Amino acid sequence: MTEEQETAWLQANRNDPGNLVIVAEYEGRIIGMLNFHSEERKRVKHHGELGMSVNRAWRDQGVGRALLCTLIAWAEQHPVLEKLCLQVFATNTRAITLYRSLGFKEEGRQVRDIKMESGEYVDVLMMARFVK
Repeated sequence: MTEEQETAWLQANRNDPGNLVIVAEYEGRIIGMLNFHSEERKRVKHHGELGMSVNRAWRDQGVGRALLCTLIAWAEQHPVLEKLCLQVFATNTRAITLYRSLGFKEEGRQVRDIKMESGEYVDVLMMARFVK
Protein backbone atom coordinates (compact mmCIF):
# COMPACT_ATOMS: atom_id res chain seq x y z
CA MET A 1 0.00 0.00 0.00
CA THR A 2 1.06 3.55 -0.56
CA GLU A 3 1.21 5.85 2.45
CA GLU A 4 -2.01 7.53 1.31
CA GLN A 5 -3.79 4.17 0.95
CA GLU A 6 -2.57 3.08 4.37
CA THR A 7 -3.78 6.34 5.92
CA ALA A 8 -7.20 5.90 4.31
CA TRP A 9 -7.37 2.27 5.49
CA LEU A 10 -6.50 3.25 9.07
CA GLN A 11 -9.06 6.06 9.02
CA ALA A 12 -11.79 3.74 7.74
CA ASN A 13 -11.03 1.26 10.54
CA ARG A 14 -10.93 4.03 13.11
CA ASN A 15 -14.39 5.21 12.12
CA ASP A 16 -16.01 1.76 12.34
CA PRO A 17 -16.83 0.64 15.91
CA GLY A 18 -16.66 -3.02 14.85
CA ASN A 19 -13.10 -2.77 13.57
CA LEU A 20 -9.83 -2.49 15.44
CA VAL A 21 -6.17 -2.04 14.50
CA ILE A 22 -3.54 -2.63 17.18
CA VAL A 23 0.11 -1.81 16.58
CA ALA A 24 3.06 -3.07 18.65
CA GLU A 25 5.95 -0.64 18.56
CA TYR A 26 9.52 -0.62 19.86
CA GLU A 27 11.72 2.48 19.68
CA GLY A 28 9.50 4.01 17.00
CA ARG A 29 9.47 0.87 14.82
CA ILE A 30 6.41 -1.23 14.20
CA ILE A 31 7.18 -4.79 15.31
CA GLY A 32 3.70 -6.26 15.12
CA MET A 33 0.17 -5.52 14.03
CA LEU A 34 -3.26 -7.03 14.50
CA ASN A 35 -6.35 -5.98 12.59
CA PHE A 36 -9.88 -7.09 13.29
CA HIS A 37 -12.88 -6.60 11.03
CA SER A 38 -16.41 -7.45 12.11
CA GLU A 39 -19.21 -8.34 9.77
CA GLU A 40 -21.84 -5.78 8.85
CA ARG A 41 -24.78 -8.04 7.92
CA LYS A 42 -27.28 -8.44 10.77
CA ARG A 43 -27.10 -12.23 11.11
CA VAL A 44 -23.30 -12.34 11.31
CA LYS A 45 -22.37 -9.03 12.88
CA HIS A 46 -21.70 -10.84 16.18
CA HIS A 47 -18.40 -12.10 14.81
CA GLY A 48 -15.42 -10.98 12.79
CA GLU A 49 -12.00 -12.04 11.58
CA LEU A 50 -8.55 -11.12 12.75
CA GLY A 51 -5.23 -11.02 10.97
CA MET A 52 -1.93 -10.67 12.77
CA SER A 53 1.73 -10.39 11.88
CA VAL A 54 4.83 -10.04 14.04
CA ASN A 55 8.26 -9.05 12.75
CA ARG A 56 10.39 -12.19 12.47
CA ALA A 57 13.02 -10.82 14.91
CA TRP A 58 10.32 -10.32 17.57
CA ARG A 59 8.60 -13.69 17.40
CA ASP A 60 8.50 -15.88 20.53
CA GLN A 61 8.88 -12.79 22.73
CA GLY A 62 5.25 -12.22 23.71
CA VAL A 63 4.33 -9.65 21.06
CA GLY A 64 1.65 -11.81 19.44
CA ARG A 65 0.22 -12.80 22.82
CA ALA A 66 0.04 -9.13 23.88
CA LEU A 67 -1.75 -8.18 20.65
CA LEU A 68 -4.25 -11.02 21.00
CA CYS A 69 -4.89 -10.35 24.70
CA THR A 70 -5.60 -6.71 23.87
CA LEU A 71 -8.06 -7.78 21.17
CA ILE A 72 -9.79 -10.27 23.48
CA ALA A 73 -10.17 -7.66 26.25
CA TRP A 74 -11.63 -5.16 23.74
CA ALA A 75 -14.01 -7.77 22.29
CA GLU A 76 -15.23 -8.85 25.74
CA GLN A 77 -16.37 -5.26 26.34
CA HIS A 78 -17.83 -4.76 22.87
CA PRO A 79 -21.65 -4.64 22.98
CA VAL A 80 -22.19 -6.79 19.87
CA LEU A 81 -19.16 -9.06 19.34
CA GLU A 82 -19.36 -12.63 20.55
CA LYS A 83 -16.86 -14.55 18.43
CA LEU A 84 -13.33 -13.94 17.12
CA CYS A 85 -12.34 -15.92 14.01
CA LEU A 86 -9.05 -16.45 12.21
CA GLN A 87 -7.39 -18.52 9.52
CA VAL A 88 -3.87 -19.90 9.85
CA PHE A 89 -1.63 -22.14 7.76
CA ALA A 90 -1.81 -25.66 9.20
CA THR A 91 2.01 -25.71 9.08
CA ASN A 92 2.33 -22.68 11.39
CA THR A 93 2.57 -24.68 14.59
CA ARG A 94 3.91 -21.77 16.70
CA ALA A 95 0.89 -19.60 15.88
CA ILE A 96 -1.54 -22.50 16.38
CA THR A 97 -0.02 -23.20 19.81
CA LEU A 98 -0.45 -19.54 20.75
CA TYR A 99 -4.05 -19.42 19.54
CA ARG A 100 -4.94 -22.61 21.42
CA SER A 101 -3.33 -21.29 24.60
CA LEU A 102 -5.70 -18.31 24.45
CA GLY A 103 -8.82 -20.42 23.96
CA PHE A 104 -9.13 -20.57 20.17
CA LYS A 105 -10.44 -23.88 18.85
CA GLU A 106 -10.24 -25.40 15.39
CA GLU A 107 -13.55 -25.25 13.57
CA GLY A 108 -12.51 -26.54 10.17
CA ARG A 109 -9.80 -27.17 7.62
CA GLN A 110 -9.58 -26.02 4.04
CA VAL A 111 -7.54 -28.74 2.35
CA ARG A 112 -4.86 -27.66 -0.15
CA ASP A 113 -6.21 -24.12 0.08
CA ILE A 114 -2.92 -22.31 -0.56
CA LYS A 115 -0.51 -23.09 -3.37
CA MET A 116 2.99 -21.86 -2.60
CA GLU A 117 5.41 -20.65 -5.27
CA SER A 118 7.22 -23.99 -4.96
CA GLY A 119 4.03 -25.77 -6.03
CA GLU A 120 3.49 -27.20 -2.55
CA TYR A 121 -0.03 -26.99 -1.11
CA VAL A 122 -0.84 -25.92 2.43
CA ASP A 123 -4.05 -26.54 4.35
CA VAL A 124 -5.65 -23.63 6.17
CA LEU A 125 -7.17 -24.07 9.62
CA MET A 126 -10.20 -22.03 10.63
CA MET A 127 -10.12 -21.25 14.35
CA ALA A 128 -12.39 -19.25 16.63
CA ARG A 129 -12.87 -18.14 20.22
CA PHE A 130 -16.09 -17.05 21.87
CA VAL A 131 -15.78 -13.96 24.07
CA LYS A 132 -19.35 -14.08 25.41
